[in-house]
Amino acid sequence: MRRHVPNILTLFNLFCGTAAIVFTVEGNWRWAVYLILAASLFDFLDGLAARWLRAHSETGKYLDSLSDMVTFGVLPAVMIYMIYRHMFVLDAEGLAGRQAVQWFILASVMVVPAFSAIRLARYNLQEEGENIFSGLATPAHALFWTGIYWEIMKEGLLFQHDSSVWFIWVVQIIMAIHMILPVPMFSLKFEHFRLKGNGIRYLFLLISLIILIVAWIPGLTLIILVYMLLSLVGLLAVRWKKPSQ
Repeated sequence: MRRHVPNILTLFNLFCGTAAIVFTVEGNWRWAVYLILAASLFDFLDGLAARWLRAHSETGKYLDSLSDMVTFGVLPAVMIYMIYRHMFVLDAEGLAGRQAVQWFILASVMVVPAFSAIRLARYNLQEEGENIFSGLATPAHALFWTGIYWEIMKEGLLFQHDSSVWFIWVVQIIMAIHMILPVPMFSLKFEHFRLKGNGIRYLFLLISLIILIVAWIPGLTLIILVYMLLSLVGLLAVRWKKPSQ
């Protein structure tokens, strides 16, 4: 029975992600956000369960990627699509009569599932036990957009400021490309809970907790930016040490 536990948790991830897509399309953005947060929790727990129960399997490996493709590949694309539709309705930039521009912007969300698929395929080829990711992980990318989605759908603003459609578009392209760039990003997988070897993880978790207390769900966007910054600092620190060795 225990070997099925990680796969059951993965299927809960898939269920939440699929339901969140439906709620997003229907305009029920609050439940969409709650469900992607639940899916993220199940995604974390299935990996944890697989390690603790020693229940790794090829089926589980590919089931996890397929579920992540729905929850963290397709769902954020739908969220970004709805962000654009919401901003077009507000029409702060006079795009109402420019259908070709609108279609171009809406069609561009396809880069998100496309690059997510590439990222997940590369992850499956990664050596087991590696503590470094290459490129931004799809769950992190999805959570980045979850914070923005919540803010814009709730307030019509981005961190209390008006936001341009083109600004969102540029951020979308940059973040999507970051998923497939060969940039080392530290993993949040704990092989043990000692401070040695986990310093950057504990620092990140502490900063994340503070951000969540202060900003709540919109803070997810800032948390992912902190994660990217800490990964960059870690990379620079490693390269700084190499010449002296």
